[in-house]
Amino acid sequence: MVELAGSHVYYLQTSPNSSYTGPQEPKLVFHRYGDQYFLSQIWTGSRSLNFSTSRAERELKKTAAAAGQTEIVLAMR
Repeated sequence: MVELAGSHVYYLQTSPNSSYTGPQEPKLVFHRYGDQYFLSQIWTGSRSLNFSTSRAERELKKTAAAAGQTEIVLAMR
């Protein structure tokens, strides 16, 4: 659950990442379409979670002229 500005609550659906093979560097994985980024995965080091694709991302995928790209941001411990 994420609370923004104290007035809205959002639930983010996640599922375990089936490709997780063991401890790795913590990182955030985003899908990028032009200048828009969508959080796709969180790797904590001890586990990995996938986020469901949002309606906005699905719509953008349909209309995007170029294929989306994956961007990885390494997290510090």
